[in-house]
Amino acid sequence: MIFTTVQRSIRSALVALCGATLTDCGLVGGLFGDDIATPKSSADLMLPLDAYELAPADHAQVLRARFRLITECLRHYQLDFQPPAVEPPIYPRNAGYLGWLEGQQVGQYGYAGPPGYKSSKAMDGFEPYLVTDDQFRVLSGKVERFRGKAVPPGGCDAKVDGVLNQGAKDVPAAEIAKRFNQDEIVELASAAAEAAVRDERIATAERSWSDCMKRAGFHYRTTSDAISDPRWMTTAANDHLKLPRGTPEETRTALADSTCRRDVNYYGIRQAVHTEYQNKIIETRRGRLNTIKLLNDARLTNAAKVLNDEITLTW
Repeated sequence: MIFTTVQRSIRSALVALCGATLTDCGLVGGLFGDDIATPKSSADLMLPLDAYELAPADHAQVLRARFRLITECLRHYQLDFQPPAVEPPIYPRNAGYLGWLEGQQVGQYGYAGPPGYKSSKAMDGFEPYLVTDDQFRVLSGKVERFRGKAVPPGGCDAKVDGVLNQGAKDVPAAEIAKRFNQDEIVELASAAAEAAVRDERIATAERSWSDCMKRAGFHYRTTSDAISDPRWMTTAANDHLKLPRGTPEETRTALADSTCRRDVNYYGIRQAVHTEYQNKIIETRRGRLNTIKLLNDARLTNAAKVLNDEITLTW
């Protein structure tokens, strides 16, 4: 089992798209104004929900501690577990939501990016790993006893998280004792993204990008159409073929694509729209998000103690 960018202003582009004035699009003073921020580097790809998550290096610290405790827990049941090495992920947080191509060296590698850029380790900080059926049962608490020893409710996963969660201020004991849902904020960000991609402001940005690409000699309706061009993207229709990546056709397209995204401030527009929808979710889930932040703070503090051998499991 496997667990596991000569730029033209956006105003000029929109005038070309909508007519003589931006008033024709009803966008004056909106998110499409000239003052919209433009991300310059991956460090600028911030979204509101990030405030409730750990920074990549801190998250890696917690994962190292968690794997250490999982190894210890499984050893209690005479199960040998080899945890994966963990490093801070290098794939930029929110890059997918904002359609970020910078850093992928598209002039050399096209849309695939350099080797390993989009790997599991680059995104999660560790490689996918295997567990046996017995390890899974004990980890998840699918059995009450194993090799004559009681398995705690929720298994080793919950027991380990109970250790890392301990001491979280103003968090109910029942919350501290249960397994920490690492994907909860990811799920909220995904919900915001589902609403954002249906927003007409992003659709307008896609049309502005498409017009820019046409002027460069490339005909795509959306950025996704360029990325998924069957000449380089594997699909159900061509998965029997080994398609070459980084071909002259792909790199020329990706370079034009990257340039047009910058020219029409595609990244900035997506960031503004995603920010709006994430803020809406924060307003409705602020209590829960504050609890997650308190748990993350405690987990980071306790991870340092685990790695310094100041905290261990008790039975």
